[in-house]
Amino acid sequence: MTSYPTRRVEQTAEIILPRSATRPQLIWRARFTIIGVSLVVAALTYGISLVLPGTYSATSDVLVASTSSVTSVDSVNGANDLASQYAQFARTSVVTTDAAGRSGIPADRLAAGTTAVTLANTNIVRITVKADSADEASKGARAVSSALVAQTQKIFGSTGKSEQQQLADLDKLLAASQADVVRLTKALGAAAPGSSKAQAINTQLSNALQQITSLTLKRIDVVNQTSKGSTGAGVKLTALTVSPVADKVSPQPILYTIVALIASLVLVTELAVVSGRRKSGPIIHRRGSLVG
Repeated sequence: MTSYPTRRVEQTAEIILPRSATRPQLIWRARFTIIGVSLVVAALTYGISLVLPGTYSATSDVLVASTSSVTSVDSVNGANDLASQYAQFARTSVVTTDAAGRSGIPADRLAAGTTAVTLANTNIVRITVKADSADEASKGARAVSSALVAQTQKIFGSTGKSEQQQLADLDKLLAASQADVVRLTKALGAAAPGSSKAQAINTQLSNALQQITSLTLKRIDVVNQTSKGSTGAGVKLTALTVSPVADKVSPQPILYTIVALIASLVLVTELAVVSGRRKSGPIIHRRGSLVG
């Protein structure tokens, strides 16, 4: 019987790396996935924004004017400087407590949602109140502006009041502001550092400290007027906004939807490119040869 030599087959593998697809090609291949996912995210964002509780804001302007019969540059500048002091006064517990009684809104909630600033280079104080409903925001803005006018006339008005009475009223307001500082300082110590509650308390504390400075300066001014035998030119506050109109400030469905759509397009595009490149792996060709 004839025997033949045994030959074995040796296989060698040759790895051929295909040319990788370019970024535009990968994006074009996944275009439907990118657009589809982004539209779904945008639609969900829009739907969620519609059902989230809204925040409304209303503003009311108060004019600070001098009652002096002679108008000069000094009197105009003085009214502008006083406007910033009355803006601080609008955030004190004296005004917010009065406004709470006028509007029926709890004083702490009204104080937390109230801000007051002066319009640039003017003697106008702009009061802004934010609330969970349009009606509450409008009521709050109207009440704070009315309370500011009333409390200013009551405490700072010189008509029909002796200097001693003015000083007594200022001392009461100073005591109330100092009590606010003590209360807010304790509350700030109990709040978590960096939290939104701590930031709100810190803002109120800063306003109270500024109010103490303003009242102290006013008291000095009254004492100086007494020593000079003069009552000075008075200041009158007038509410310019009769019926504040509230606007919805958040959430804003259209804005949120646009942001979500753009962010989704960018994110899903990058994921599609990374996934496409991973799928483009090497191609292995196997070749065989006989070995004697």
